[in-house]
Amino acid sequence: MDHHTNLILPSLLASDWSNVGAEVKRAEEAGAKWLHLDVMDGNFVDNISFGPQMVQVVRKQTRMYLDVHLMIHRPDHYLERFIKAGANNITIHVEARYDTSVADTLKRIRAAGLQCGLALHPDTPFEAAIPCARDIDLLLIMTVVPGFGGQPFMEKETMPKLAAARDYRDANGLGFHLEVDGGIYTTTAPIARSNGANLFVCGTSSFGPPDMKEAMRELAESVG
Repeated sequence: MDHHTNLILPSLLASDWSNVGAEVKRAEEAGAKWLHLDVMDGNFVDNISFGPQMVQVVRKQTRMYLDVHLMIHRPDHYLERFIKAGANNITIHVEARYDTSVADTLKRIRAAGLQCGLALHPDTPFEAAIPCARDIDLLLIMTVVPGFGGQPFMEKETMPKLAAARDYRDANGLGFHLEVDGGIYTTTAPIARSNGANLFVCGTSSFGPPDMKEAMRELAESVG
């Protein structure tokens, strides 16, 4: 799949954790091809979600592509645990603390046979990603402050950065996906699409409605 393909990615963070297996199946039956898993450590972000054991549980439930977003400090230290748990893509933050470096961590993800991504906080300029732009499969532009769901879409703060990433990628003949996460609904997804996004992480807007299949269809239609 290349960056011209649009995908809606349900975010497990917004699911019913009391019945995770059924929620994973609900996403799959609703047409999801990728599932987004937000890992939070209560340090890098002011919230705690889940760790590699949850990724492993989800992996046993589905063959969907698992897009694991590490919102944690020292992702290089914990990396092997998420690789073994069954992630398909691991995205790390440029702002996190590392025992080694961002570049080294991305190389380790690739060496393990996975795809790798780099994420940017809303306050971080696109230029921070340029040193690693040739080494990533995905650039995640956070469209809310990472840590909690249900926040409003930060259009003014993030869309110029998304457009800059698209322009840089295209001008340099690169092929990484552009992913957005935070406040993505049928009203905001088209805005992100017009600025270059092709992967749309949807939490409340996908798992929230009782008819998830219909919600996913509407989200997909909103981005063409």
